Order: sequence, then C-alpha cells, then structure tokens
Amino acid sequence: MAKGAFKCPKCDRTFSMPAHLARHTNTIHGGGRKAGRAGGMKRRPGRPPRAAAAAGAGGDGAIRVLKEMETYRDTLLMQRSTIDCQIAGIESAMNAMGAMPIARPVGKRRGRPAGSGSRSGSLKDMIVKVLRQRSKPLTPHEIAEGVVSAGYNTSSKNLTKAVSNALPTLKVVKKVDRGLYQA
Repeated sequence: MAKGAFKCPKCDRTFSMPAHLARHTNTIHGGGRKAGRAGGMKRRPGRPPRAAAAAGAGGDGAIRVLKEMETYRDTLLMQRSTIDCQIAGIESAMNAMGAMPIARPVGKRRGRPAGSGSRSGSLKDMIVKVLRQRSKPLTPHEIAEGVVSAGYNTSSKNLTKAVSNALPTLKVVKKVDRGLYQA
C-alpha cells in the first residue's frame, strides 16, 4: 500500500500502517472501538496507566491532594510550636514557685558513647598501636604483619586489604606518601 493510505477520521492525519493508526487513535483520541463490550473498554494486563491519566485530567487531582496535605502539615506544625511555648511557660512558672525542674525522659541510648573511639582490641585500635610503636611510616602490608604479631586474632584471608580500608577512617593516622602511613 502507498504511504498515507490510512487516515484518522478525527484529525485527518495519515499513516502507512493500520497498527500505527490504531495506536494513534487509542493514545490521542482516547480509545478505539467501544462497541461490543459492556461498560466500555476494560483494562488489559500490562503496564500501569500513566500517573497524569490516573490522577485525572492533567494531574489536577494529585496536585490538589498534595496541596491539602501540605496545608494540614503546616497547621500541625503551628499547633506543635504553640503547645511547646505553652509547656515552656508552665514549666517556668512551676520553677518560679519552687517546684523541681522536670527532667526530660532520656532513656538508655544504644551503642557506644559518642567520642569513645574504637574499642580496645579492635583492628583500628591495633593499627594505631602498631603505628605508634614504630617511628617510620609503614605500608599496609607491614601494618598487617605488625597487627598479627601484636596478638590480633583474625580469620581474614586478606588482612592487608582490611587494614587498607580502615586506615583512611582513622583520625590519628596520617598518609605520609603513597602507600605510607604514620601515626
């Protein structure tokens, strides 16, 4: 068939293949044949519909819902700040009348205390010990040998790589030259 043999009845655009005309009709003009199916076209399995089409014409529904949620969030934030001010006022009045200040519930925090450094006996701790014992800069391989000789127990197949990965994270260790580190 010649190019332009298939013509869209709604917009007069021409297509060379019937499949192209069908795809154009479905996407641009909102569907093709509805006759013969009860209730119009039904969704076939496959890709989900586009978000703009699902939200309504041009996505106005989604934008409206989003704006409503933002407004409600702002209202809650205003209420929180008002309540915080009221609580602070009541606490200051109670303190002025001689009541004991109310301690905030702290609870037990998980993990090591902040600023406690590495655990004793850890790989990082042993690296720092080895580097402080030696006065000259060491390579990661020499540091790994020193860590093992210092009594660090490991089942690592490649301790040198573990040492190389740990060295940049240590604040007390300085990189002197390429592949050389010193504490």
